[in-house]
Amino acid sequence: MCEVSIIVPCYNQGRYLPETIGSVRSQTFSDWEIIIIDDGSSDIETKELLGNLNEPKVKIIHTENRGVAAARNTGIESAKGKYILPLDADDLIGKDYLKEAVACLAADIELKVVYSNAKYFGDEKGLISLEDYDPKKMLRQNLIFCTALFRKSHWLKCGGYDEEFLTGWEDWEFWLRLINSERQVHKLPGIHFYYRIKKGSRNANLQNERLKHAEQQLYSKHIKLYRKSYPNPISLIRNYENLLYEQQQFENYKKTLRSSLSYRIGNFVLLPLKYLNRLKKSSV
Repeated sequence: MCEVSIIVPCYNQGRYLPETIGSVRSQTFSDWEIIIIDDGSSDIETKELLGNLNEPKVKIIHTENRGVAAARNTGIESAKGKYILPLDADDLIGKDYLKEAVACLAADIELKVVYSNAKYFGDEKGLISLEDYDPKKMLRQNLIFCTALFRKSHWLKCGGYDEEFLTGWEDWEFWLRLINSERQVHKLPGIHFYYRIKKGSRNANLQNERLKHAEQQLYSKHIKLYRKSYPNPISLIRNYENLLYEQQQFENYKKTLRSSLSYRIGNFVLLPLKYLNRLKKSSV
């Protein structure tokens, strides 16, 4: 047995695995195991790396290609840990993440999910801007990234990740089933998760039809929850359309005003005053 099982699905991402595993080995919390699920990788580099990988506390499971949700479920099924941390094969965690997250969950039996602030790295850098958890906002946007700590017992109770979500949002859908109130979620104040941006990132490619399909899946599965939180969708659509209309009217007004004779005359009259004002500021 161990405290934390870190679940790492891997499909043709072997080149990043040493860095990802290294971020786990750098943890100030030592009671963990890593379970790598080779989700039917086809590239030679990944096959060779996984074939030669023989490290303590690291287990490899080989499966056919079934998608990230199925890969996570497979890993969690064989996990010995009390707590689960999904981690994609190309991402990283900060050295104190496990220590701080485990302490929070151990101290509060009602708590279900612990996550943190995060940063992008790779082809794009910067803070990941996510609002704090709110049940209603969570229906509009996924506010918790996949690399959050939760109890294996809760994963069992809610039936794991939905393996029908093949084009993404499987983590968002899982959180909607797992979490019932704000009381069950805690965000650590520090930055403990690093999300790699690269050409061809899984979520970066969720565009157009694939994205629409995933969102439609989410809505269809949780339609009762959406109807409860948004009982009058027609009113919401109408308000949104009115807002767009008012915005367009304001933009048209600005264009009309700027092209008007009175605006041009006024701007001409004020030009010397603006020049004098700049001179005063520069002399101070």
